[in-house]
Amino acid sequence: SNMASLETLTRLSEPSIQGAQRAREIIKKAKESLEESKKDYRAICDMHPKLAFMLSENESQMQVCRRLESNLKRQLNDLETMNATKSQQAAEAQRELAMVIELLQSREVVEKEFRSPHPVGGSTNEDGSVNEPKKHTLYDHIDQDAVDVLEKTIADCLEQMGRLVEVDGRICAEALGDISKVDIPAAEEISVTWEGVKAIGTLVSESQAAVDEITQDSQSMDHHCDQLRDSIRDLEADGGVLSSEDYNVLLRDTNEIPAIVEDMNEALLDIQRRSEETHVRSLQYSAFYSDSQRQFDGIAQISQIIDGYLNSTSSSQAQFSQLLEKVEQSLGDIWGLVSWYRGFHNAYDALIGEVRRRRQAQKAMHAVVEDMRSRLEAVHMEEVKERAAFVDRFGPFLPSDLCPFIQDPPVQFVVEEVGDAERFASVQSHETRYSKLTVASGMPEQ
Repeated sequence: SNMASLETLTRLSEPSIQGAQRAREIIKKAKESLEESKKDYRAICDMHPKLAFMLSENESQMQVCRRLESNLKRQLNDLETMNATKSQQAAEAQRELAMVIELLQSREVVEKEFRSPHPVGGSTNEDGSVNEPKKHTLYDHIDQDAVDVLEKTIADCLEQMGRLVEVDGRICAEALGDISKVDIPAAEEISVTWEGVKAIGTLVSESQAAVDEITQDSQSMDHHCDQLRDSIRDLEADGGVLSSEDYNVLLRDTNEIPAIVEDMNEALLDIQRRSEETHVRSLQYSAFYSDSQRQFDGIAQISQIIDGYLNSTSSSQAQFSQLLEKVEQSLGDIWGLVSWYRGFHNAYDALIGEVRRRRQAQKAMHAVVEDMRSRLEAVHMEEVKERAAFVDRFGPFLPSDLCPFIQDPPVQFVVEEVGDAERFASVQSHETRYSKLTVASGMPEQ
């Protein structure tokens, strides 16, 4: 009957409407989860290239910063070592110079041939008193003022270098202290690849497909409810009886609603699981991105600190290099003096031997000259006697115009010394004196 059909449809409508309502609730939650997944996915896609860049660059830039920090420490240590080394080298060179100067001061010049810069009788004071004559030493022949200037130059340069190292060391210590205060999170071993991002995109796509599917199920349930309402309205308006075939279709669809709702619940759980997984990944990305950004900012801060140190010390580094070059040049000059003074001392020993040798040579030459003089004098006197005897015997008989020079005395040879026989080669002028033999002839010029 008509009433029985209406009651049957009404019984079918209640679970159908409840199922459709539950389906709409599921759809709402599913779409909310899907939107959260899409939001997280968009955030991951936005962060991925930046994060991948920072993960790649931060490591290399951090290595650069570590090398620069190590270079700062090594540079300061090199400056300190260089300054200390040059100070030691300067002390060693000055010790050697002092020793060789002391050697020259202790070597007295006593040979009469050597010229002394001191007054022979000693210097006279303002009150008229006379000081004892100063000893003549090899030291009197070196330029002590030049040595003093050289040593003062080295001392001044080393002092300036020490101040520069002290100032640069303080600046370096401050820079290293500032670097140690920079908070840089430790890099985590994470893998950020585009394949991982695509995997998250796959989860979102699967959730989207699931939402589309349960949306269709919900629409089917809504369509079923609409059929029930239309059937009830038709029966109320026209009367009549619901056919068995229509009833079976409506009953079957109504009976399927709990299973469909259960499937939709399972699909919602899967969507929510994927949404949670996407959200967790998004949080990880955000945390990694935040840490990487802090690393990036910390590296930039360290770079600024190092740049500041380099800018602050650039002029002092150049000045240190100039001073170092000047010290090395002056040390070379000092070692040159040490070598020359030693050579001077050794040359003086040779000079004494040379002077004594020349004395012996002069003595030998003088003996030869004296022998020659005696022999020439004897020959000359014999000739005088011979000529006198000839003139006494035959002169009275020879006319004067026949041989006018027959009355002349014999030729007389004279050995003459040219120069100071007591003065030999001077150590200051390097002059050389020679003795030479000359002939004084009584013969007329032809």
